[in-house]
Amino acid sequence: MTRVKTPPIKCQGIKTKLVPLILGSIRWSPKGDGRWIEPFLGSGVVVFNLAPQRAILADINPYIIQFHKAIQQGEITPTSVRSYLSAEGTKLARLGEDYYSKVRERFNRG
Repeated sequence: MTRVKTPPIKCQGIKTKLVPLILGSIRWSPKGDGRWIEPFLGSGVVVFNLAPQRAILADINPYIIQFHKAIQQGEITPTSVRSYLSAEGTKLARLGEDYYSKVRERFNRG
C-alpha cells in the first residue's frame, strides 16, 4: 500500500496509521468468500481502504452510522458540505461569539 485513502470524517481513535499493518495482516480464504466484520466503524478508514466484497459494519454511535448512511444515499456530498460550511462561516462572521455559543450548546445537547 503506497497511500492510505482519507476517510470522509475524522474521529477519536482513527486507525489511519494502522491501515497498512491491518491490511497486511489479513488472510482471506483461497475461495475469496470471506466477510469483513467491523464492529467499530468510526471514520471507516480501514474498511474504505480494504474495500471488501462483503462486509458487516457497525458502531455504537448512532450519529456515525447516520453520517455514513447519508453519504451512501447521496444526502451528503462534497458540494453540500462545502455549501453548508460556507453558510455557517458567513453566520459565524456576522454573529460572532453568540452564534458560536448557540452552535456549541446545540452540539453538546446531542
